[in-house]
Amino acid sequence: MAPLMGFSEFYHHKFFVNQHVLIPRPETEHMIDMLVNEFKGKVQRVLDVGTGSGVIVLSLVNAGVGKTGVGVDISPEALRVAKINCNRLRLNHKISLIKSDRLTKVEGSFDLIVSNPPYIKASSHKNLVHVSVDKHEPHQALYLPDDYYVLWFEDFFQEVRAHLNGTFMMEGHELELEEQAKMLGRLGFKDVVVLNDLTGKKRYVRARFNA
Repeated sequence: MAPLMGFSEFYHHKFFVNQHVLIPRPETEHMIDMLVNEFKGKVQRVLDVGTGSGVIVLSLVNAGVGKTGVGVDISPEALRVAKINCNRLRLNHKISLIKSDRLTKVEGSFDLIVSNPPYIKASSHKNLVHVSVDKHEPHQALYLPDDYYVLWFEDFFQEVRAHLNGTFMMEGHELELEEQAKMLGRLGFKDVVVLNDLTGKKRYVRARFNA
């Protein structure tokens, strides 16, 4: 497994990973690809919420999406991994890494906000999770309590709205994305759409908000 090897291939680069971060998935790589195709050279500031190993914000800025980027994570161990990857890609002058619970320590507005948040319900989705993922990857980055799930995302989307002047894109759970899209609409986001991954499963929600 990637955590034992200490690296993972992702979007043309080799990233350091360990037990404190999620292993980058092809679904996340596809999200990067879509964003690069649309926004390369067109946005200034990028925010990655729940950055983990930093693969999203580092890949986007390295590919020319955003002149600068900010990655936030609640886990100091994950941020240490992201810092190592930032050094490996020589992006220290373009990337800031902040310890923050969602966007509580974030300042300013962003043209693009991207996230791969914890989106698995700890009880009702648990049987859909592969045993090796549950055993080897950080539960804080995977799971949310069932009874807090809807409120967590409502709070998160409100925080995103307060810092967004452009596009928001999030990876999510195929069983939850349609309801989350409706929630974004109720919160005033525009052009809300659920998108499929390469296997045809619902995997992303995307929306716009101009403050």
